[in-house]
Amino acid sequence: MAQENFDKDLVSTSKFYMLRALIAMAHADGVVCDEERAYMAALMNRLPLSDEQRETLESDLDEKQNIDDLVKYINDPKYRGQLPYFARLMAFKDGVLDPSEEALIEKMRIAATDGLDMDAIRAEAARASQLEMNAHDIEIDKLRPHGGLFGAFDKMMLAMGIDLLRD
Repeated sequence: MAQENFDKDLVSTSKFYMLRALIAMAHADGVVCDEERAYMAALMNRLPLSDEQRETLESDLDEKQNIDDLVKYINDPKYRGQLPYFARLMAFKDGVLDPSEEALIEKMRIAATDGLDMDAIRAEAARASQLEMNAHDIEIDKLRPHGGLFGAFDKMMLAMGIDLLRD
């Protein structure tokens, strides 16, 4: 099958190859069980697949594909990131996580994060979290009573480690 982009009203190339990778996961333990087939059929019935896409997915259910050949076409970060999650769901459809399935999930997880600067992502997440916490602290401080009996009570409780305005 050619690796072209499909019409915009149809399933994108990245999503299509993610579906193909999920079918490859179903093959990982050597048996595509009825639950795995039913799961894929349900997905296929909900998506606006072209006839060619549908035929390819149905063919993949009968013939195992190489995951490395599929993952390289999942270029949309959304679908690349979703792949390990849905692969894990597929792996547990028969109720057992086979070691070969576990290894394939790990391979998909590595492929999903390939080329990402994880340290930079963690630093950005920490920075965003700190900014959000600071903004929340400012909002809470605006609500604090600053004078009178309630202000004195609030200060006393804070000195004991009890913040009445926190969840």
